[in-house]
Amino acid sequence: MTQKALVIGGSGYVGLELCRQLKERDDQVSTLNRSRGSERLPVETIQADITDRDKLNHALKDRRFDVIYHVASLPGDTGDPVQMMRVNLMGLTHVLDYARLTGIKRFVLSSSISAYEWYPATKFNAPDHLPVDEEHPCRPKDMYSSSKRMQEILALTFYHQYQVPVAVLRLTAVVGPDGRGGGRGWREFAQQLHEGKAVQIPHFSLDEVCHYVDLRDVGRMHIIASEHPNAVGQIFNCCGPNATSGGEFAAIVKRHFPGIQVETGFPWSMAQGNKIEFDMSKARRLLNFAPNYSI
Repeated sequence: MTQKALVIGGSGYVGLELCRQLKERDDQVSTLNRSRGSERLPVETIQADITDRDKLNHALKDRRFDVIYHVASLPGDTGDPVQMMRVNLMGLTHVLDYARLTGIKRFVLSSSISAYEWYPATKFNAPDHLPVDEEHPCRPKDMYSSSKRMQEILALTFYHQYQVPVAVLRLTAVVGPDGRGGGRGWREFAQQLHEGKAVQIPHFSLDEVCHYVDLRDVGRMHIIASEHPNAVGQIFNCCGPNATSGGEFAAIVKRHFPGIQVETGFPWSMAQGNKIEFDMSKARRLLNFAPNYSI
């Protein structure tokens, strides 16, 4: 079923892939970006800043969409707490209110497994249980993680109070080409592979276990969440089929690049030398969704 879709942040890392998949299925796609859209994808670009309610409403005046995908949050802690709240919370509030007033069929929010509490720049605390499912307590302790959890609460409040049909996806580390924003580390990783001398995998050690998700699976899960009736009012983990140890990651790299030196000690690891993995059984059970791609 084709849709009229608006992708907030469509020029970003996840947004571009989502737009690509939407175009492949012949959806009518528009993106809303603070700056000009990407020339690599032939979709309508609406230029507006989500933190400016008046300009946002003016840009979207008389427009109606079946589904809104919100992937426009700041990709990490900027060090400016006011900016974090202005973009991640007030910006989202403005978009949710537009959705409330126009009566959309679905609103899909890209959140993060950082909403639980795990963010590379903060001290790692062991999970209460593994794999981490959606019932695990959320205990964010930094501005980025807190803003992602607050986004989830805000979106679900619009669902419960105003009946905006919201679905929330908690993304783990997204692996894909041409990384930017939260995925910029993968662009540097690809450059190291291209040079062929040495590459630093995103693990503190070979024993550390992290969980990744392929960019293509992320796009596909967003689309399924925009259509499946069981997605409404729910939060879902979005991750790959299996967690990966540093040793497994290194072996994969060596299989494809036999002569390269693999190094550990990556400074932005979520598990920080420990173990983290996530449970996708809720998405399988309610959405009949399973990821296709391993690391």
